Amino acid sequence: MKKYILTSIILLYLLHSNNAAFAQGHKNTYIDIHVNSSKKPFNSRSIGTKYSLWEPMFHECGTDAQRSKSAMQQFGDIVPKKSQSNLEAMVHGNIRISCLNLSPVEQPFIGTNSVLTDKNKKKTIACIFGVDANQLYLRRKEINYFKDLVENINFVRRFEHKPYMINGFEYDFTLIRNREELEEVSKNINKIGMLLTIEGGHALGHSIYINDAITNLEEYKTLVINNIDRLKGAQPLIDGSDIYLDVPIIWLSLCKSYRNGFGGLANSLNKAQQSIFSKVDGVNSKESKLGVEVIERLISKTEGRRILIDIKHMSLDFRTRYYKTIERSEILGDGIPVVCSHCGISGLSKKNALYKKRDEDNKNNNFYLSHWQQNLSSEDIGKIYGSRGLIGITLDKKVLGGQLAIAEINETLPNTVQRRRSCVKLLVANMLSIVKIIRDGTAWDMIAIGSDFDEMAEPLDSYKSAEDLPQLALDIQHFLERPEAIHNLFTEEDIRELMFDLTPEQITAKVMTLNAYNFISRNIDNMN
Repeated sequence: MKKYILTSIILLYLLHSNNAAFAQGHKNTYIDIHVNSSKKPFNSRSIGTKYSLWEPMFHECGTDAQRSKSAMQQFGDIVPKKSQSNLEAMVHGNIRISCLNLSPVEQPFIGTNSVLTDKNKKKTIACIFGVDANQLYLRRKEINYFKDLVENINFVRRFEHKPYMINGFEYDFTLIRNREELEEVSKNINKIGMLLTIEGGHALGHSIYINDAITNLEEYKTLVINNIDRLKGAQPLIDGSDIYLDVPIIWLSLCKSYRNGFGGLANSLNKAQQSIFSKVDGVNSKESKLGVEVIERLISKTEGRRILIDIKHMSLDFRTRYYKTIERSEILGDGIPVVCSHCGISGLSKKNALYKKRDEDNKNNNFYLSHWQQNLSSEDIGKIYGSRGLIGITLDKKVLGGQLAIAEINETLPNTVQRRRSCVKLLVANMLSIVKIIRDGTAWDMIAIGSDFDEMAEPLDSYKSAEDLPQLALDIQHFLERPEAIHNLFTEEDIRELMFDLTPEQITAKVMTLNAYNFISRNIDNMN
């Protein structure tokens, strides 16, 4: 820990002038390290409607007769019916830099059980996911995930450097390729810059291998390794072409909602969701031999650019195995930061009986925070801190909170100061849990916002889209200026102590902007 603190002091000294200028010039601009801005327009392209990354999309839900009644009873009005992170919303929310997550839709979400019939699947999927798709799209039994990913990358790149007018002002979108471009975007308030990230190891392969229980393991391995090299810029992006990916993938998560053959996943679907779609297997299992090889290939610099690992959705055993891998790299003088891009904080030890308990709907009935294993344990937080990594706190209410927190929010009236106060308390409780574990003010340097906009089921009530981030920043600062006890977790005195003499304004700036900026600046040119 002493080594980390000394390194941090040196880094802060070297970056002070640049960050001071950035903070001063962009006091009210923000960074979100996990948005899904392209998901809905890209996946809706099958119906011929030309949605762009810029304009809002409203989800067409159809009539009651066109939707699955049982499905809508489980989701209802809680699912956002408007795109949350389209670029116009990002401009209104003063988000100038973000990490654009790409993730091919997993086949079990559209190859669902009999609850969704061909008759009602189209409107139900549109209502839940915001994707307007034709029947050909919805009947796919096999999905070439990597082909889907490449098409998504090309879709996004079509919008680069094409002016877009908002209220008479011209804005420009660009993918960020290096530190120089990062700095250029940060200095220009009319630019929107995004870094590419990928969620789910399934994106590296094809559903046929997973659906067949990966019987052709060697063939699958060859496919996956070649696709990794394509993303790392070591092979042409498409067979038979001379086109190489010139945009770095800054990180990739190995797991998502369903198994892919790399290792165990942490469950993220409740009982109702699994009843509508498909049951999840492979939960909480260990890494596979292929998964270990995939990790080694991704973080290697010998075959193209390094791609960092995002531990979100990995099982506890799988991510523990990953920590051992990067410990060997650190011994060799090549420190690799650990990232968790959009999560909540359990704060419990991985040895705690509650944390180890199976993740079921009733697990959090008597708790303020969510203790599902997709949320970080105290050991996870220690590893991230020691690696100079980054934690993105999601704005998904059900990921952040247990039943006590949800009940407290629901007891307030919608669109009131009290509702905002109860929402921000839950968010800050997750952040304070990180600092409490580290017991040092430098813990505030690894916390950012990773909203998960456009893929969450139930957002924090007061912060439903990118447009709400200015209000979120104000609410965090105001809460820290006048802290109040958070359930039985933190007293007012606890909160003041955990601020470690940082001002509310300083903490807010770190969480909303500076920590993510510093992390990206530190690592984007270290991928080669």
